[in-house]
Amino acid sequence: MLSFSLVYHAKADVGLAEQIAKADVGYGEYLAGECVTCHRNQGAGIPKINGIEAETFVTIMQAYRSKALNNNVMQMVAGRLDDEQIISLAAYFSSLPE
Repeated sequence: MLSFSLVYHAKADVGLAEQIAKADVGYGEYLAGECVTCHRNQGAGIPKINGIEAETFVTIMQAYRSKALNNNVMQMVAGRLDDEQIISLAAYFSSLPE
C-alpha cells in the first residue's frame, strides 16, 4: 500500500510540475498586484515569497484555501483563487530572484 501511495504522489507531482512549466507567468505577474500590499513589490516583503519553489507555493496556497493553515487574510485571498491562478502565481514568484 505504501508503494502505491508513493507512486500516486509521484504522478501527482509530475502533473503539477507540468502545469507549472506551462503556466502563464505574465498572468501570474498580473495577479500578483494584490500580493504587494504585504509581500511588497515582486514578493520581497514579509514573508518573502520571491524565488519560492513553485510546488511549495502551490501547496501553501492550497492549504490556506482549504483552511488547513490559519491566517484569515491568506485564507480569504487564497479562497478567491482557482487552481490556474495559484499555479500562475507560483510560476511568477518562482521565476523571480531571491
